[in-house]
Amino acid sequence: MKIVEKLYKDGVPVREIAKHCSNSMSTVYKALERLEEMGRIQRRKGRYKRHRRLTRDELEEIKKLYEEGRTIYEIAKMLNRPESTIYYALKRLGLK
Repeated sequence: MKIVEKLYKDGVPVREIAKHCSNSMSTVYKALERLEEMGRIQRRKGRYKRHRRLTRDELEEIKKLYEEGRTIYEIAKMLNRPESTIYYALKRLGLK
């Protein structure tokens, strides 16, 4: 636990901590959870940006752009969204 605590405080990624300690990532996460409960560390959270839901206007824009012949990749870049989001929106709209 002391090694996990030190490495985590030094900013080492969980994957690297697991390799260093010859443990699985889930074991390291459990140790981090215990360390947080004891108040010895503050977990790093919110590193990944979550995308908001598509608005009606965005869905209409996706439909318009797709019908104009734009690719999913182009639409995704224009709206700053993942390609998978555009694909599933087109699927919901019955265009894919």
